[in-house]
Amino acid sequence: MIKLTDGLLITGVAAGILIALTGLVDAGHAPLPDTTAALVNGTPVPRDELQSVLQRRAQEGAPVDQLLATLDDMIDEELLIQRASELGILRRDSNVRVAIIQAMEKSILNEERGRNLAEAQLQEFYRDNTALFAEPLRFQLEEIVVEDETQATAIITALREGLSAKALAAENDAVSITRLPQVPLSLSALSRRFPQDLVSRLETAGKGDILTDKSERGIRIIKILDVREANVPPFEDVRLSVLNELQMYRQDIAYEEYLEWLRQRADIRKNAQLAH
Repeated sequence: MIKLTDGLLITGVAAGILIALTGLVDAGHAPLPDTTAALVNGTPVPRDELQSVLQRRAQEGAPVDQLLATLDDMIDEELLIQRASELGILRRDSNVRVAIIQAMEKSILNEERGRNLAEAQLQEFYRDNTALFAEPLRFQLEEIVVEDETQATAIITALREGLSAKALAAENDAVSITRLPQVPLSLSALSRRFPQDLVSRLETAGKGDILTDKSERGIRIIKILDVREANVPPFEDVRLSVLNELQMYRQDIAYEEYLEWLRQRADIRKNAQLAH
C-alpha cells in the first residue's frame, strides 16, 4: 500500500481544531444490543444514527436499500476519527467530527498529490487510457425549419445545389434559420439540442448530407457542413490533462488503500440483525 506520513496527517488535520478526549467503550464480545449497529474497536456506531443517515441519503435521492453500504461508510468514518485520535487529534462534538473526517481525507489526498510522477508513468497512463483523452466525433451544422413538405422539398433541392441556409432565408420569409454555434459540436452536445433519433442518424452521416425531422415548429432540415472525426491527440498536446487524471486516480487508490489498512488493523463487529 502507499505509505502515508503521520506527521503530514497531523499537520493537515490539527490546524484550527481543538477538541477533548472521549473514552472508547468496551462492549466485549456479547451479542450487540439493538441500539448498536456496529462496534469499531469497542466504540459503538449507534443504530439511530445509522437510520438518520439512511433517511438523509434517501431524501437526497440515494437508493433506499443501502443499509449495509451506509453502515460501512459510517465504520470508515469512525476509523478515520480513531486514527486522528491516535495522532493526537481528538474529538468532542458532531461538528468537529465532520471537520476531522474532512481534514483527514484532505490530508491523505494531499500527500498523494504531492508525489512526483515520472514521465514514463504519465505516458503509460496515457497509453492505457486513451479514451479519456480522445476528442469525440463532432459536426458543424446548419438548421432550417419550414412549415410543410412542399417547402422542405424545395429547400433540400436548393441546399444540394449549393445555396446556403442564410441565402435561402433571405429569399423566403417562411424559412426560419436556427442559430447554431459556428463550431463543431459533439454528439453529446447535439443530444441536448436535438431528439435522440436524429442524433443517432447524424452519427453515421457525412459531410454534405441533409437530414430531415419533424418538430413542433415544423419540418427541421439539417445540413452537415463539416465532420471532425474522433481522434486521440498526441501525448504532448494533452500532457497536463494526463497529469491531472493520473493524480486523481492515484488519490482515489491511496485513500481506499489507507481505509483498507485501517479496516484490517481494527476490531469491527456488525450487528447481525442488520443483515436480515
